[in-house]
Amino acid sequence: MPLSREAIEKRALKTGVKASIERDHIVTEKELLTLRIQTMPAFLRISFVLLGMLLVAAGWFGWPSDSNAIQGIEAVTGISFVLLGLLGIRRTLSHLLDSVDSVDAINLTGSILEMIADAVSNLDL
Repeated sequence: MPLSREAIEKRALKTGVKASIERDHIVTEKELLTLRIQTMPAFLRISFVLLGMLLVAAGWFGWPSDSNAIQGIEAVTGISFVLLGLLGIRRTLSHLLDSVDSVDAINLTGSILEMIADAVSNLDL
């Protein structure tokens, strides 16, 4: 499921401002295109964390079986789900823009850079 233009713009802006603050300068176009953007929706990430915690708890309390093998499988699966939910799935901005029309991608990159510059210049650091 590809992200919409608005979602890419919003997430790239957030990541770009964060990277600009960390690097003490406004990111360049090349740096912006190498930033990794979160592509997994927040609802799905929260669901994975909750499901993982439930699986770990089920393994801890021995439900549905008190078998060590089943408890181990539940624990490993639960921990994997929690990690996937916490880390999410990230793609570089250049990879995300490959799915967008080339003219629109250039315009989107320019507008994101302008918004980052505006947001960083308005911060009181």
